[in-house]
Amino acid sequence: MTTIQATSTASLSTTSALSESNPTNASTKMEGGKAVFENDNYRITAGDNNEVHIFNKKTGEDYKIWGDPHVNIDGKHEFDFWGTTTFALEDGTKVTIETTPWNGNQNATVASTVNITNGDYGVQIKGVDTNKVGDLKINEAKGWGETLDWTHDDGNVLQENPAGKGFLAVDADGKIQKVDQNYINKTDLQLNAGKPAKPVDQGAQDRAADFVKDLFSMFSGLLSASFTGAFLGALAASSESREPAARDANRFSLTFVRLDF
Repeated sequence: MTTIQATSTASLSTTSALSESNPTNASTKMEGGKAVFENDNYRITAGDNNEVHIFNKKTGEDYKIWGDPHVNIDGKHEFDFWGTTTFALEDGTKVTIETTPWNGNQNATVASTVNITNGDYGVQIKGVDTNKVGDLKINEAKGWGETLDWTHDDGNVLQENPAGKGFLAVDADGKIQKVDQNYINKTDLQLNAGKPAKPVDQGAQDRAADFVKDLFSMFSGLLSASFTGAFLGALAASSESREPAARDANRFSLTFVRLDF
């Protein structure tokens, strides 16, 4: 059984003291023919060219969604996806990309609508696909972010890795996995439409998802976490250095010092 433990000066159940209305000071505008979302931590742009670009202003990490759709991480192609996919960022911002069949090849999809939410702030960007040119527009949902989130499916949820490069995700067994093409091939809802779904251990999945989302998105200051099992494997595999995992593959204590999230 995989055990995940964490200690902090705050409790996991502690309510965030940040403003519920717009906790990251988000806003969106049209700029240079592109839709530009920006908050304290991220700059997200979407054009009328099948592309969505996510830049983490704190870490410098760069995510580009383009084509049918490919995902580049820091300039390197990492994986493709087909159906609705949500990129859950470290500060709680959710970027949900809805796809549509591409006119050039009905077996391929491209990004079409992007829903971005954080707290009560939300914005919907439509017309990202090139099936029709010139229809890019934004619809801000100030004060209605949670409603925008509730009314649109998340699809396949990928969590930004707070301790390394790329993304992590929670599988049907509640295990935390590094996101790569193999993982997407097994979990993309559109790619696997019509196939028998693996039974989901919902309790374990929810607990692991809440751990990843809340632990790293809500806490500030010094955070100490001890990871064992699958989470250690995911972090070790997605970090630049694998030396800690090589030293102790069975158990490992890892301390993060994060002054701001």
